[in-house]
Amino acid sequence: MKKLFILLMAAMLLVACADDTKEPAVVEDDAAVKEEAPEQEEVKEEEPVADETPVKEEPKEEPVAEEPTKEESQGMTVEEATELIEYTGVGKDDKLNGVSVGNGEIKAVIEMAPDNMFSAEDIAVNRYSQLSDELLDHEGWETLTIEFVGVGTISMNRSEKETNEYGDYFPTLEIENRLK
Repeated sequence: MKKLFILLMAAMLLVACADDTKEPAVVEDDAAVKEEAPEQEEVKEEEPVADETPVKEEPKEEPVAEEPTKEESQGMTVEEATELIEYTGVGKDDKLNGVSVGNGEIKAVIEMAPDNMFSAEDIAVNRYSQLSDELLDHEGWETLTIEFVGVGTISMNRSEKETNEYGDYFPTLEIENRLK
């Protein structure tokens, strides 16, 4: 209501201050619709209604936090783990043979493509490091076990992570020592 009153007053002020040319004045309302109004010589001002009471806004209630669903409280799903592993732990020609999630452990089997520049062990350590860096940013697991077909298996517990200014990580030397 106040906005309408202010717009109406502004329109009347524009009409009153207009020069004596015969060009029509442009007036805008709340809906941003333009209409042409002919110049008026006599302008009648509206008196504000004294008995209007301001509308009280009721305080908004904060949404109540919902309790976690059964799936959320159990931890990471197989679909979430698979997506993260495919995105960060599998190379271009590598193959993800399987993923399982249960009892706080993520297990995956990755078949790595042959590489002429680096040893399979170095690539396995690098893939595990990249994958674990990403997974440490997500909750819902305690142990990450990755089997690299024909190379070995690496398994580490979340409590073994270290932290620096970039975030959480497993030390590369420890990952190398765990490759069996």
